[in-house]
Amino acid sequence: MRIAIAMGPWFPVPAIQGGAVPRFWQGLAEQFAAAGHQVTMLCRRHPQQPDDEVLNGVRYVRRGGFPQSPNIWIDLVKDLVYAITTTPTLPRSDVLVINDFWLPAFAQFHPWVDKVVVNVARFPKGQFRLYQYVDQFAVVSRPIQAAIAQQYPAVNDRMRVIPNAIDTSIFYPNPSPPIQRSKKVLLYVGRLHPEKGVHLLIDAFAKFSQRFPHVTLRIVGPAKGNQGGGGDEYLTMLKQKASGLDVEFVGSIFDPHQLADVYRNADLFCYPSLAEKGESFGVAPLEAMACGLVPVVSNLACFQDFIEHKKTGYIFDHQSTQSINQLVLTLETAFLNKSDICKIANNAAQKALQYGYESIAQQYLIEFEQLLKAR
Repeated sequence: MRIAIAMGPWFPVPAIQGGAVPRFWQGLAEQFAAAGHQVTMLCRRHPQQPDDEVLNGVRYVRRGGFPQSPNIWIDLVKDLVYAITTTPTLPRSDVLVINDFWLPAFAQFHPWVDKVVVNVARFPKGQFRLYQYVDQFAVVSRPIQAAIAQQYPAVNDRMRVIPNAIDTSIFYPNPSPPIQRSKKVLLYVGRLHPEKGVHLLIDAFAKFSQRFPHVTLRIVGPAKGNQGGGGDEYLTMLKQKASGLDVEFVGSIFDPHQLADVYRNADLFCYPSLAEKGESFGVAPLEAMACGLVPVVSNLACFQDFIEHKKTGYIFDHQSTQSINQLVLTLETAFLNKSDICKIANNAAQKALQYGYESIAQQYLIEFEQLLKAR
């Protein structure tokens, strides 16, 4: 098959400025190429990368692109410009996978493209009426599938749930026995944005640390608005909340090998997202699980596709009026139940193996073949 993958205008591929989505699509593209398919990836231009190159069997074509802004309306205009200028450059392909807002509306009519598959990794915002002739929608979780079905039921029979993937050759448990540290580490990895609940985590840690003074809270991720963070004002507020507490702000780590080491050097992972209509899957908790970390997450529906309470992680009620106390109690339970935590960690690591690149790539290839048979 000739497979083309069109990314949006924000992040370069291979990922050098973060972004879980570019990272795993690079991994899937390489799996497609290894299976003998002709693969082209269209992505934004970056000064550190050539406009055209082949890496691990995948051809990268880089044109245009913009830095992301904190304003969604400005970004929609930028993305529209990117889609209009990218559409004429689309290569001849049997299957075109799109990870972008506006591009499917134009690509569905392109004469050189046989089948269009839209990878849906965000909650719908009413745009699916623009995608009337798209052949298939690969949605990353059941909550997104349900939201699309409610907004635009006409696409129900064209949706398939195919989860995000992680690189299990990089994210894996520590092969050596864990080092017994005098200080335990509670880890957060993700964007420093209000919708991620980082402020809630620090408030909970302030109470939690009164009973567990030997635990450090380590916060990893970008705060800049053009990297999806909440900006300097939010970061300042977080640091004020953390004043006097054992909290480390590490900043961004874009190298996946370094990030995997960060996971493996922690004792518990917490991802208290509050994004009811923004959290679509949760790659960071899955990466943590793959590294043998037990995740503590909010009770958003998307996490429940792979996290079962007290089986592969812990879930707390972020919607409760006592959400901070709920999180404190959950963290205390995790740290106190040492025998249970080892069993849950093992279950979590085994569950994460189901989301490796090879497995998820195979799911996509089966769907692509079915689409082409139907033409």
